[in-house]
Amino acid sequence: MTEDDQAERLNCSHILPGHRPVDVRELLATLAAHPMAARSPDFYGMGGAVAELEAQVAALLGKERGLFFVNGMTAQMTVLRRHADLAGTPNVVIHPLSHMDVDEANGLERAAGLTPVRLGRHAPFALDALEQVSDPLAAVVLELPLRRAGYLLPPIEEVRAIADHCRARGIALHIDGARLWEAAAGYGVELADLAELGDSVYVSLYKGLGGLGGAVIAGSADFIQSLAIWKGRFGGNMFTAFPYALAGLAGLERHLPRMPAYVARARELAALLARDFRLNPVVPHVNAFQLLLPGTREALVARNRAFAQTRGVWLWNTLVEAPIAGQTIAEVVIGESSERFTMEEAAAWISAFSNQ
Repeated sequence: MTEDDQAERLNCSHILPGHRPVDVRELLATLAAHPMAARSPDFYGMGGAVAELEAQVAALLGKERGLFFVNGMTAQMTVLRRHADLAGTPNVVIHPLSHMDVDEANGLERAAGLTPVRLGRHAPFALDALEQVSDPLAAVVLELPLRRAGYLLPPIEEVRAIADHCRARGIALHIDGARLWEAAAGYGVELADLAELGDSVYVSLYKGLGGLGGAVIAGSADFIQSLAIWKGRFGGNMFTAFPYALAGLAGLERHLPRMPAYVARARELAALLARDFRLNPVVPHVNAFQLLLPGTREALVARNRAFAQTRGVWLWNTLVEAPIAGQTIAEVVIGESSERFTMEEAAAWISAFSNQ
């Protein structure tokens, strides 16, 4: 979104995607009122709200220890680089639609010196594809859910089979859980039961949790301790990070209990839309899914702005070109904003938008 789009969205009475934007002063006041704000600031990640956040996330994921990073890709390159050091090979399995392959300007190769082994096409890869890899592997990365495939989750039995395969061969399984909070709700399992399948787990603090930014890596105490050298090499050390940690703690308290409701509302909306639109998937795996709309991306971006101005409703944060000529993929992401309207109202807005 452009700066003008963000301003237009703030002027709307209803916002479909995610969580409603907050006023900066309101947000800072909320963080200042948090009980952990009474603690002294962390010093390069030691103590204060950062230490509390790391401990809480590790406990939620059933891991021995957590480590805060101000940037998610810095966190993941640190983890994969360390797995590569321990294994003695730079090879890591990723999906070609994963965000670390699509969005990071070849950071795995150019910055981390890793060699991606790409598996899968339009859906999460399965065990049979992994079994065909003959090269030595340092790690296998599972993005749960796989956003650009339609926020798809592989069947939980498939994840367990991949975990068993990796452990039997001494290959680290890294869970790219940018939306792991949503994935657990989508599977209907406890976070710790899902995270237990991975040797290392990455979780984001700002997507589903609505924080200021940042991430936590969780794993065994020895592994997390060993990340310090690469965290420093990738510029991941900050003098103090307490605002990010406070926002992360507040997000855990506010949004984590609501994840099952967000997933349920996404499935309710999808069922209403499936009568008139093409969806991917038809039944959302998490709180988000893709909607195929006729028209070019440029035309729909302009229509989205006009709809916001005339209706006071902001529908789309993300519109991307579809692999079908004359079609565009719209992302539907359900969060706290959806508590202000019914899914019937949301479906009616989308129908009106499509018929303009």
